[in-house]
Amino acid sequence: MGSAAVPARLGGAFALIWTGRSLSLLGGYVQYLALPLWIRQVSGSTVAGLLALGMNFVPQIVCAPFAGVLADRFDRRRLVIAVDLAAFAVAASLALGIDPHRLGWVYPHLVLLQVLSALSVPAFLGMLPDVVPAGRLLAANSLLNVSAGASVTTGPLLGTTLLTHSSITVVVWINALSYLVAAACMLPKAPGSAAHADAPGLGQVRTQLWQGLTAVRTDPVLRATVAAEAPWNLCFGAASELVLMHFGATALKQAPGLFGLGAGLGSLSVTLVLARIRREVPAATLFVVAVLGTAPVALAVAWLAADGAVWCVVLAGLLLGVHAYLIVIGPTLHCQQRPARHLRGRVTAVRRAWKATWQLAGIGAAALLTQWLPVLAVVAGGGVLATAAAIPWAWRALRADGPSRTAGSPGRVALPTGGGAR
Repeated sequence: MGSAAVPARLGGAFALIWTGRSLSLLGGYVQYLALPLWIRQVSGSTVAGLLALGMNFVPQIVCAPFAGVLADRFDRRRLVIAVDLAAFAVAASLALGIDPHRLGWVYPHLVLLQVLSALSVPAFLGMLPDVVPAGRLLAANSLLNVSAGASVTTGPLLGTTLLTHSSITVVVWINALSYLVAAACMLPKAPGSAAHADAPGLGQVRTQLWQGLTAVRTDPVLRATVAAEAPWNLCFGAASELVLMHFGATALKQAPGLFGLGAGLGSLSVTLVLARIRREVPAATLFVVAVLGTAPVALAVAWLAADGAVWCVVLAGLLLGVHAYLIVIGPTLHCQQRPARHLRGRVTAVRRAWKATWQLAGIGAAALLTQWLPVLAVVAGGGVLATAAAIPWAWRALRADGPSRTAGSPGRVALPTGGGAR
């Protein structure tokens, strides 16, 4: 058996970056729920707490396209380090000045942190294909999502526990220090992380933004993929929030926490499986399977949530956790693999802004519909509509991706034949 049959290991450079990102994700989720809960406690206003959560979307919509321009112009590794250090400074400033009588100090810091997050993601995702060996991009993305799943599962629980038994200052400092650790883990120069000789200058930003849009519009796979994501997010993008709303009104007070635990376990399980991927398969296939699975997942989750038993609550979260990762991995891989190297950041940013816009629209639509319809009916009906509206576009992406592809070409990922992720 030749050595060519054994895929390359992900390598020490990725392992160090993964460690830093994992700790940064954990720090972010420690603060994610604890800070809005603290605001709710000290202000007595539910709207004030929800405002802190709602600030996640607007910076993504506004800043993501410009973040793509920066990611394509500068050395992506250095840009991520700079953003992490800036985020540390902002979070440290928040920790030093946070006070129940100065909530006006909190919101600008939250906005700045979300702006920095929007700036970081296109650069980081655009850098990843240059750090990992060919054919291992799905494994790398999956391991990063393992960290996200673990953070979603444990971070909010740790944050609320610290809020109860310590203080909000400790919570914010943990988040701040996680940015510093992430920056330190990016310092060793990774293979392929040099500045981009083929990248355009910062002049004519409008032209560069248009180039990112054009790259999506002229690639038939990317164009069909983002077209499919619009109705999907409009119809089903708020499913997790709606199910949480339903559980929050039930007699089982632990239901929201159990649902979150199930979602985290679901995300962890699917990414651990995908991290062992080996044989080649089009990324578009993953997207089609996820879109087709939306309707049955929605109906099953609605039925389980209506039952309300403990095991049903956990299983509902598990199903949504698995499906949430499957629906994003195909489009993420397309944005990393299909564009020219100097366009990856802008293409990723265009998709993130587009996706966040439709997610926000979906949350608004769900809020209106639940005034007249039961919450679980909106979830079930939205899942069926999402599949019906998105599958023609997802199928078109698969057809455009399939005929001209050969094993190992862009747009293809691997299926398991055994062996570990590294």
